[in-house]
Amino acid sequence: MKSRKLHLCQQRNHPEAARSCLGCHRGFTLVELIVVIGIFSVVMAAIYTVFVRSNRVYISQEEVVAAQQEARSALEILGREIRMAGLIAADNKPGGLDLITGAAYAANPDSAIEIATVDAGNRTTTLAFKSDLDDDGNTDAVRYVYYHSDHATASRQNTLYRETLTWSGGAWADPGGVGEQLFLENIQNLTLTYQMADGTSNTAPTNLEDIRGVVINLVAQTAHAVEPYEGGKFVRTRQLISNIQIRNLGLS
Repeated sequence: MKSRKLHLCQQRNHPEAARSCLGCHRGFTLVELIVVIGIFSVVMAAIYTVFVRSNRVYISQEEVVAAQQEARSALEILGREIRMAGLIAADNKPGGLDLITGAAYAANPDSAIEIATVDAGNRTTTLAFKSDLDDDGNTDAVRYVYYHSDHATASRQNTLYRETLTWSGGAWADPGGVGEQLFLENIQNLTLTYQMADGTSNTAPTNLEDIRGVVINLVAQTAHAVEPYEGGKFVRTRQLISNIQIRNLGLS
């Protein structure tokens, strides 16, 4: 019987060919189609889940890298400026006589480092010093203020601000009138540990003239909670440490 049907299928002009060929070439049954569609759906769902997960992790890693790069750049600038603390411009120190007679931020005009404190009440960490930052012949005074995570002003929390003044006409002035500017944000913690002339370390030294170096411990964090490989979402951090030796202190 099967041989006859095959023979009829081969003879396309035979009157029974159309009816017989339906029996020779059967399609998928409804059950088979449902099974195939089900398997295909499961496979596609798995692929989609992996894609979405990978995309989230990629975006998260981008945020981590961005936070780390911003912190590294800020730390490089901060370290370079601290290293040059005490460099009084030649125009302000003719014949070795320092003509700067006023303090920029504190009460001691003769101190290269004017402020090195941690204010537990205001929840701030402050470092202020004098240096010819841009080598233009005019001495500058720069102040860095880190606002802790529990600072009273929410918009200042976890940020580092920078302010620069210039000695001009016998007084400190802000030529650009810009005041305090945001230097770095998303800081989980910033600790400045001062290395003293006697070999000890202190985070709030009383004798600023004895400071010889600063260890900067900066913990940067992502701006948002990100998704790591192991699941869940939380803020990721990166720790950077720099040991700065101040070149112009302790020379006399």
